[in-house]
Amino acid sequence: MGTNDVIKIRKMKESDIDPIIQMDKRITGVFRPTMWKSEIKHYLKNNSISLVAEIQGQVVGFMIGTVHPWLFGIENGGWIEVLGVHPDHTAKGIGKQLGNKLFTEFKSQNVKIVYTCVEWTSSDLLEFFRTLEMTKSNFITLMKEF
Repeated sequence: MGTNDVIKIRKMKESDIDPIIQMDKRITGVFRPTMWKSEIKHYLKNNSISLVAEIQGQVVGFMIGTVHPWLFGIENGGWIEVLGVHPDHTAKGIGKQLGNKLFTEFKSQNVKIVYTCVEWTSSDLLEFFRTLEMTKSNFITLMKEF
């Protein structure tokens, strides 16, 4: 990112799906086009807060949040569902700008608390959420494998 590159945060569009699929492949090493097309279309149809970050018209990051009127006994809670920043553009403030814009959108919908889930071994992701001033919640995640 050059000194003249401006990060633009905007609402996600269906045309952003392919760049997100390619970004996910770079991040995870896994090509999952069917999953991403289905998931993003679902979020876009169900009034999520879906954002992308662009530099010079290129999608370099994304974040999807949802508002749940009642989930786990929490009224009007915001959830960060998924996010990604292109590996060539990490550590440049893109994720933080996406997070701050998402928080602004949550506040406009009367959300008072925001949650997300992170694996304890994902130290880089935990540190990222700390930069957004997110802390450990009172929830314990339970699971059952099949």
